[in-house]
Amino acid sequence: MNLNSDYRPLARVALPFAGRQKYMHGFDCAAPVMPDGFEDYLEPVLTLLDAAGVRCGKAWMTVDEKVVKAGESQRRPGPHVDGKFNMKAVRWGGGGGGGWNHSCNLVPVSRTPVIVVASAVGCRAWRGQFEAQPRDDGDLSHIADALGAGEILPANIGYLLSGDCVHESIMLTEDTQRTFLRIALPQLEGVNE
Repeated sequence: MNLNSDYRPLARVALPFAGRQKYMHGFDCAAPVMPDGFEDYLEPVLTLLDAAGVRCGKAWMTVDEKVVKAGESQRRPGPHVDGKFNMKAVRWGGGGGGGWNHSCNLVPVSRTPVIVVASAVGCRAWRGQFEAQPRDDGDLSHIADALGAGEILPANIGYLLSGDCVHESIMLTEDTQRTFLRIALPQLEGVNE
């Protein structure tokens, strides 16, 4: 399988922090409505959708606000792609999560473009063509040696990741207050390129 791993910066946004988590809140991209208690995400979501050129379809928002402990990752460590996989009781070991099962990287459709942004550094992504088959859970650690260094994504900049974008959460070296926002996008022409 040929993976077309790509990503591009969208816009700078400010993210709130109140220690909240919200998993896969569905909304209409034409008229986004935030869930109760997450109304302060409307402005960043609108800014990012506009920068990505997404104006219709259903999207799913995940918010993870937490203090990530030194030596842990906030989200799923190791190179992987997000998407709908066969997750027969998969639980990720190692750092990260803070009570979250790392299968929360699932989106309700097959691999689709996502927008990601975080208030502190903690994500690496790779650009390029990779001949690899993700494991049943999206894992690509079996090609880690062939990936190269990748790029650490800066804080407070939203990025549009292609549906095949290889990325990972990195282990943090010190306790870090970090807000993570992911918007899984509908399959739209021109967005997955």
